[in-house]
This record gives sequence, structure tokens and C-alpha cells, in this order.
Amino acid sequence: MIYREPKALIIQVEDSYLGQVQYYWTYYGKPCELTEIGAKTMGLTAILVSMNNPDAGSFVYILCERLKARMYEQKTNKPLTVEDVFLF
Repeated sequence: MIYREPKALIIQVEDSYLGQVQYYWTYYGKPCELTEIGAKTMGLTAILVSMNNPDAGSFVYILCERLKARMYEQKTNKPLTVEDVFLF
């Protein structure tokens, strides 16, 4: 997947999908630093990702498409859509 520009993202994912996150991260060759922190909402985890290469872009895209994860910009906490981040 082709991303528009490098971005520092917060990926919000349900706790039950954390095993899948690790699987995809390993599958794509650990393409970026991955930091998991507790989200303010119960049952969710925030994952900090620096999307700055094509494999990291593919990893983030698959999380959003398959796991229905939500994306936010790290600096502003602004919600992002897949269309905001990727070219189609």
C-alpha cells in the first residue's frame, strides 16, 4: 500500500486483537517501532507507530482493514481515515 507521507500514528485496537497485531507486525518483518500503551477506554490498546517505509504502510493498512483499527495523528490526536493516509 502506498502512503501519502510519513506519519506518526496512534492505532487504536481492541485488546482481543493484540495477538493479530503481533502476527502482522512479524509477518511484515517488524517494519517499524511498535509501542503498545493502555488506552483511556477500557478494552482498547493504543499502538504508537512511525509509518515511514512501505512495509510499515502495509502493516498499518492491514490493521485498519482487517482489524477495523482506528488511526489518529500522534501530535494532534486528530482522527484519520484510510483515505487520508493512503493513495488508491
